[in-house]
Amino acid sequence: MSQTATQSEIVRHILGEAWTSDDTYRNLVHLCDDLGSRFGGSESEHQAAAYLAQRMREYGLRNVHLEEFPMYGWERGSCFLAVTAPVERSFSAIAMPYTGSAQINGELIDVGEGEAPDFQRLGDAVRGKVVLTDAETNRPGEMKSHRTDKYRRAVEAGATACVFLNRNPGMLHITGALYARNPGGSQVSDHEAPIPGIGISFEAGEAIRRLLEKGPVSVRIRTENRVYPSHSANVVGEIPGGSKANEIILLGGHYDGHDVAQGAADNAAGAVVGLEVGRLLAPFAGQLDRTVRVLCFGCEEIGLLGSWHDSEQYAEDHQGETLRLAINLDGAGRGQGGQEQLTASANQPLADYFAGLAEQRHLSLPTRSQLSAHSDNFPYFLQGYPVITIASRDATAGMIGRGYGHTEADTVDKVHLRGLQSSAAVVAQVVVAVADDPDFPGQRRGQDQVREILQQAGKSDLLEQHWGRDNRAE
Repeated sequence: MSQTATQSEIVRHILGEAWTSDDTYRNLVHLCDDLGSRFGGSESEHQAAAYLAQRMREYGLRNVHLEEFPMYGWERGSCFLAVTAPVERSFSAIAMPYTGSAQINGELIDVGEGEAPDFQRLGDAVRGKVVLTDAETNRPGEMKSHRTDKYRRAVEAGATACVFLNRNPGMLHITGALYARNPGGSQVSDHEAPIPGIGISFEAGEAIRRLLEKGPVSVRIRTENRVYPSHSANVVGEIPGGSKANEIILLGGHYDGHDVAQGAADNAAGAVVGLEVGRLLAPFAGQLDRTVRVLCFGCEEIGLLGSWHDSEQYAEDHQGETLRLAINLDGAGRGQGGQEQLTASANQPLADYFAGLAEQRHLSLPTRSQLSAHSDNFPYFLQGYPVITIASRDATAGMIGRGYGHTEADTVDKVHLRGLQSSAAVVAQVVVAVADDPDFPGQRRGQDQVREILQQAGKSDLLEQHWGRDNRAE
């Protein structure tokens, strides 16, 4: 390569490197097979952060460092669930993160999908009961309530516990973090969930529902878990820009997972795609107009904690810099490749820009404008920054909700080198184009604009009440 490469030379270089290297897959295997689940605040997550920082330095990224932040970790203990009437039968179950230690006996009530009308229909009948609800019911392209929305409805209705059943068959327990009973409290117990949350398989849930068809069902729940003070970190590295070095293109995905699985597709794959884009662009430090900042987020699964931390301290501490675009890679790198799609966070003009860019660059990259409040894009959206998510459809696209995600089956064998290479090639081309485009339209919105967008979407409550904010440590 020449000392100063043209953009077309840079693109040819990154495509050649992306499609002939297996670094992404080797990094994925190390994170998942060697280091484990990387659950937020655990030693496994800390080891993963150190490994990612080491790789960034080896790849030539600059200013590599950890953005550490305090959080409350959670350690899994025992979990017992049994029907006590009309028959006695135990079912395999797991506690959801932040569930404390409890012993509960009570009548079960089925709220179906757990949407707001389901709880409204049952009214006061939920009070004092153990709720049974579907964990996720959305199929591809649908927007349904998040797990924490259903859990909050159960808490506010006076339920004593909430049992989530997986809607995908396969004897797979469903998991997902809950939120703190007393956000900001000074005691460790303040950061336990207000009522136990339990994950069960599709098959267990269907068996219990068959019993409910015959009449009242009583259950016994016993959990033993521990919440403890810990810390996590975002892993940061840069490719410095040239003439507009104070303008930042930020990209990355979370590297943490759930403790019941390897978290390979959700989201070690996205994290190593971001790392690979850093490797591909590192030789061109100073040659792209804008600075590219690669960030691997910690603690997404238990509350978007890494992106809350970075998005807020960015506004406060990075004086003289302007964040022109944040690119979330939660879901990138899945499947066999060629299935990438781009979602602008409630920003149709930005979606239109990238649709035009994809057409101009001959990229297969369907685009849309849609707001999601449950991934690392959301804290940046709340701060008003332009943000997009680039994800890949995979072989589980026909399944409900996350498919194998948030279950024991989110393993390395679900991810393929070609899918990782494909996402890295697409994301790197998008980054190069935006970094050098003098007319890139992304501008920061004011808080009034953000509030108006949420109000129009019927989600204004997210300004004050979000499960991730509830799980933050002071």
